Amino acid sequence: MARAAVLAPGDFFTGLRKSVKAKLPTERRGFQTTRGHSRLTKLHYGRPEFHYEVWHHTGAGRLEVGLHFEGTADANQRALEFFRARMVEIKARLPRAELEPWDRGWTRLYETLAAPQLDVQVLDAGVETLCSYITTLEPMVERFERS
Repeated sequence: MARAAVLAPGDFFTGLRKSVKAKLPTERRGFQTTRGHSRLTKLHYGRPEFHYEVWHHTGAGRLEVGLHFEGTADANQRALEFFRARMVEIKARLPRAELEPWDRGWTRLYETLAAPQLDVQVLDAGVETLCSYITTLEPMVERFERS
């Protein structure tokens, strides 16, 4: 089996953003993006402290895809409690999702995919996973923000 061509991080994350936008339902296409360092991108719907993140962990050879809460300690704790109470529902649609408190008092709901390199197969898997996270979790994020 031939190895897939490695994509430059910029090409990978541009392709991810464009493919996700095309694949999402119309009402979910209005996200904003910010790029972190060269192997990370964030998508959000008007509140950058609550964002979807795709991060290539080069040392581990993994692509993290998830929802991050990086606001105040209180907001992050409330998010942890809100989503913990819904993990059965979440795991029905995102069976590999894990919820945990994380660095700097943040919270994340995420999974990782094998990604020894950034290539088309990893891009396709990342797009599918991120779209599943957004369509599953964004209605819950909206309920959380109203609560």
